[in-house]
Amino acid sequence: MDARRENLSRREPGAWRRFAHIRIAEAAARLAGVVRRTPIVAIERRTSDDPRIELRAKLECRQETGSFKARGAWNQISQLSPAERRAGVVCASSGNHGKALAWAAQRAGVPATIVMPANAYPNKIQACRDHGAEVVLAPTREQADVECATRVKAGWTLVHPYDSERTIQGAGTVGLEIAEQWPEVDVVVVPVGGGGLVSGTSLALRQTLGDRVKIESKVQGLTPLYSGQINIDIARAAVDAVVLFDDEAAFAGQKRLVAQGEVAEPAGAAAVGLVLAGLLPARILEGRSASRPLRVVAVVSGGNPDPTQLESVRAEVEREKTSPAAR
Repeated sequence: MDARRENLSRREPGAWRRFAHIRIAEAAARLAGVVRRTPIVAIERRTSDDPRIELRAKLECRQETGSFKARGAWNQISQLSPAERRAGVVCASSGNHGKALAWAAQRAGVPATIVMPANAYPNKIQACRDHGAEVVLAPTREQADVECATRVKAGWTLVHPYDSERTIQGAGTVGLEIAEQWPEVDVVVVPVGGGGLVSGTSLALRQTLGDRVKIESKVQGLTPLYSGQINIDIARAAVDAVVLFDDEAAFAGQKRLVAQGEVAEPAGAAAVGLVLAGLLPARILEGRSASRPLRVVAVVSGGNPDPTQLESVRAEVEREKTSPAAR
């Protein structure tokens, strides 16, 4: 599809303050010593890159379980009541959230069931099992939601991947770390699926840096069936723009990260790809130059690619390194 943009900059100033009860700093205290404080690294500049942009990546692909999802999963598990712990936890997931919840539940000694569509990547299905979770395979993603709801009715505790304040609070610690690691940042670009990461990160950045920083989000081609209303409400109050793009931008972002030695899945690399593809709104680049660049952080949300796909990208990177054009 063609790249399209939705400008949300007409949001009411300070509207994000009505979500002040979602205190990201409290989640950070619970996550300390359990999840990793992931680094922000510079994306190696190439001659084709826009010199007006200083791009760095927040590497959640190096996080526990390979994605930012570990943050929300542990923030949820760490607050379960004794009755909820005994009942066990359940979720519907096609991959990263399921793996993260299985990991968090295993760490806490809580039974976990992950309901997954049968076409989920085999490595992600196995990862949930490796962390001790029961995996239930449903014919489709829609049916996975139905099976999950059945278990919730039977008494299991739902840990939603994004439509939950506790999940948002945990995911928001990504934004808290960005504010601490690079407080001079001008723009943060966040990948969007269901909306947990963008709502949490944008809220954390507003709570720490106020309205100075711009927050852009991107929507990938493969998204959940729906987004939570709270995720939408926070994004409307705290996000400046939404950018849609074609899949090639995500694959290009993955390729650049792989060339730099990282392991990232296409969806996780999409924010990097968006910036490299020149899809940031033109208005935020006004007045910028190589001597006064726009300081941008792109969140790399996940590093659990299909192994075959990753090897194909690595092979392509190696071919390019040895091609006559690269010499």
